[in-house]
Amino acid sequence: MRCAACYLAALAAAWLSVSAWGADVPSAGPSAGPSVVWADFRTAPAGRARPPVSLLQISEKPGDVAADPLGTYDGGVRVSGRLSRAQGSAWSTLGVDVGAGRGGAAVDLSAFRNLRIRLVSPTEQVLRIRIKGTDTKLQNTGCYPVLLQRVRGTMDIDIPLAVFEPEPYCAGNGASIAQTLPAVASVEVTANEPSDEPVRFEVGRIEFLNAGSDMVAAAPAAVALPRETRDAAWRLAWADEFDAAATVRVDEKRWRVHKAPGGAGPQLDGNGRLLLPPSSSLRVRPAGAMVYGRIELRVKLPAGAARLSLQGAPLTSLDWLEAGEIALLEKDGTDLNLGLYAPGIGDEPAFHAPVELAPSSDGFHRFSLEWDPVKIRWAIDDVAVKAVLRADLPTGAREVFEQWPFLLNLEAGAGTEPMLVDHVRIYQKDELAALSRERLATWKTAYDSVNVAAPVARPVARPTPPRKAAEPAVPATRTRVVTCERNKFGLMMCY
Repeated sequence: MRCAACYLAALAAAWLSVSAWGADVPSAGPSAGPSVVWADFRTAPAGRARPPVSLLQISEKPGDVAADPLGTYDGGVRVSGRLSRAQGSAWSTLGVDVGAGRGGAAVDLSAFRNLRIRLVSPTEQVLRIRIKGTDTKLQNTGCYPVLLQRVRGTMDIDIPLAVFEPEPYCAGNGASIAQTLPAVASVEVTANEPSDEPVRFEVGRIEFLNAGSDMVAAAPAAVALPRETRDAAWRLAWADEFDAAATVRVDEKRWRVHKAPGGAGPQLDGNGRLLLPPSSSLRVRPAGAMVYGRIELRVKLPAGAARLSLQGAPLTSLDWLEAGEIALLEKDGTDLNLGLYAPGIGDEPAFHAPVELAPSSDGFHRFSLEWDPVKIRWAIDDVAVKAVLRADLPTGAREVFEQWPFLLNLEAGAGTEPMLVDHVRIYQKDELAALSRERLATWKTAYDSVNVAAPVARPVARPTPPRKAAEPAVPATRTRVVTCERNKFGLMMCY
C-alpha cells in the first residue's frame, strides 16, 4: 500500500494537462434530476464549459512509471504506458483525472447514489476509481474515497457510491463518500499494478445517478444508453433510398448483383425498401467507393446468415484477408459480431466484438460506421459499440486500410427470408474530401485501365481466426450493477 508522505512528495510532477475534454456538468443539489453527465468526451457545442482531462503518473522512485500522451477521440480517452518496480518503487500509478465543469467549480452530488462509468480494457485488470473533493491535503495524500474495479472488454458499470471509502492507510484522516459528495472536484481512474506488459485502458462516459432515477432501479438490460447524432460536418456524398415501384430491379448502374443459379434477384418492394433474397448479394459500384467517410444503413436482417461489410477493392485478385474487410455486422443465426479483417489481425478483442440487438418495433436496425485517419468507430441504433484507433493496427493491416478504396457489400445467406434494406447513405467531411478524391481518382484511373472483371461474391461464411481455448470470449458491452466485497488489504473490490 502506498504511504501518504510518498504520495505527497511525488504529486508535484504528476499532472500533465492535455487538450481532451468532457461534457459540461450542470449544478446538482438535493433537488437534482435523475442524472448528471460528468463527462462523455464527445465534441461539446460551442460555448459549453468543458472539464479538463489530465494525465496522472506517479511512482515512489523516479523512472518506474512511463506514460504515453493521452489518446482522445470522440467517445473516450485512452491511457497507455508502463508501470514497473525496476527502480525499487513499492507503488506507482498511471491514469487519468477528469475534472468538474462550470469553470472548474466543484459540483454538489449529495443527492446521487450511483456512479455509472464506461471502462475498456483489452486484458483483464483491476482499475482504481477515486472520487475527489476540493481539500488539497486530502487530494495530495490520496485519502478521498476509492474502490477497485475488475475490468475486461468494454463495460458500462453501475457502482453504488456507498461502497467508496478511504484507503486503510488514511486511518481516521480520510474523507467518507458522504463528506465528499457535496463538493466533488474530479473523478480519477488509474492502474496501479506493476507488470512486464504495457498498461492500456480507456475511460468513456461518466454519469452520476439519483436515487430516484428509474435507471438505477431498472434491470441492466433495460438501461437506456446514450444516443448519438450525426455530426453536421458529415455531408451526404452518395445514397440509395430504393424509392421505385414494386418489382423494379435494383439499379445495376450503382450495384453489382450476384445470386445463386436459378435464384431470385434483388428487387424493390414499392415501399422504399430493397428485398435481397437468400443466397444473393449486392456490391456497390466504384462511384460509391469509400476512402474514409461515414456510412449508414437501415436494415431488417433475415433469421439466418447475413453480412454487412466494407471490402477492399484491389486492382488484382487478392484473398479476402489480404484485401481487407470492415464488418459492420456478421450474423450467423443468433451470433452477431463486428470487426476488422486484414493481415496481422487475429482474434484479439481489440479488433472484434460480439454485439446484441435491442428489440425493434418493425425489426429494422440502424448500422453506422465512421472511418477517418485516426479511428474506425461502429454504432448500432445510434449507440456507439466499438472503436479501433489507427495507431493500434498492425503495420500490415494499416497499409491495407490505407491502400485500397472500400466498397459496401450486402449479403443474405441461405434460408427462406430476404434481407430488407431501407436505405444506404455515405457521407464525407470537407476536410477529408480532398484526400478521398485524390486516392479514389488514382485508383479509378488504374481500375479502368486494367478493366478488372467484376469479382465473384463470396459466400457469407468466412474463415474466422480460431479463438484461444485458454481465453473466454470478451462479453458484449453491457450495463450491470456491480457486487463488492472487502479484499485482504481492507479495500472494497467490485466485480
